[in-house]
Amino acid sequence: MNGFEVNIARRLGWKAEGRKRVSPAVTVAVTGVALAVVVMMISIAVMLGFKREVTNRILSLDDAVTISGYSDDNSPQPFNPAEITSAITLPQEAEIVGHTSTPTILKTPDDFLGLDLRSLENCALADTSLAISNSSAARLRLSVGDRVPAYFFIDGRLKVRMLTVDSLFTSNLGDLDRSVAYCSPALIEQLLGLEKGHVFSIGIRNVSEEQIEPLATAIYGELMQAHYSGSLSQAYGISTILQTDGQIFSWLRLLDTNVVVILTLMGFIAAFTLVSSLFIIILERVRTIGLLKSLGATNAQIRRIFMLMAERLVLRGMLIGNLLALGLIAIQYYTRLIPLDPANYYVDFVPIRLTLLSVIALNLGVLIISWLILILPGLIVARISPATTMRYD
Repeated sequence: MNGFEVNIARRLGWKAEGRKRVSPAVTVAVTGVALAVVVMMISIAVMLGFKREVTNRILSLDDAVTISGYSDDNSPQPFNPAEITSAITLPQEAEIVGHTSTPTILKTPDDFLGLDLRSLENCALADTSLAISNSSAARLRLSVGDRVPAYFFIDGRLKVRMLTVDSLFTSNLGDLDRSVAYCSPALIEQLLGLEKGHVFSIGIRNVSEEQIEPLATAIYGELMQAHYSGSLSQAYGISTILQTDGQIFSWLRLLDTNVVVILTLMGFIAAFTLVSSLFIIILERVRTIGLLKSLGATNAQIRRIFMLMAERLVLRGMLIGNLLALGLIAIQYYTRLIPLDPANYYVDFVPIRLTLLSVIALNLGVLIISWLILILPGLIVARISPATTMRYD
């Protein structure tokens, strides 16, 4: 491509021959590209935002990897966490949390609710206190400071404890809010007669999603080796959050498919708009094409001239689209203007995340694809005869 094509492409304006206003084809092309870029960039930002926000929330509330103790008859068996920690190797940033739990029924004069009462390490809860979700408190009409009887069925016996509602929480994870309450480890130890510090399972946290499967595999191998060497006193099972919360992670993976569909559709729409607009632009400049051919310009040169003109339209549309998209993304990021129902989406706002790499990749993709599809309308230049263009009106 030489200076001739570039110079002619610069001098040929976007106004149709004999008109003072910009050709409608130009306006349609720029608008189509801009809208496509806006929709695609916002789709990518929302997808990345959802994946990061929901994943971080789940990993902050649940264990990435769980190791549970079992007896010979496959029933839960308490154990000393030190037995496990001495047998496995963890990443430096990983955190180990012990868990005990027991089912309970909270009963008020008007209603009752079955919950899984879980211990919460390093908490400020007293031995006679518990923390319940806002949805559970609303159902039972309880507030902070209220006392409620809790019923436990342990070893065929009914035990009752008067517990005080110490605090309320909202996780925005429906199952957790509906079915879980928290208490101090000492309360469950007293109810179940456990040795101090013994737990039914330990959870490993502060682990990224990419580390979960490799870490679980490594721990499994280390526990098997410790078991065969006789250093473990009982059997242990391993599960990951990818298994226990698999439905949520499957939904997050489905977002990738949705974004691919949106990008494909918007790409087809932008491509159709560009091809149609370039056809119109070429037809509006048939006389110019005939004049250039009569002056000795080759078909390849004229084709490149119109492709350069079309790329100018694409670049203008991309610039407008980027500015609009980034503006809308910034508004949502800083103001959280668009809300969501956390019962369905696990978050109460539309999360946004956009990386420099995704912006660059999107713009390069649009630029390259637009250049490729503009080859087709440029081919009709070869079929235009100088003699015919002189009579074209």
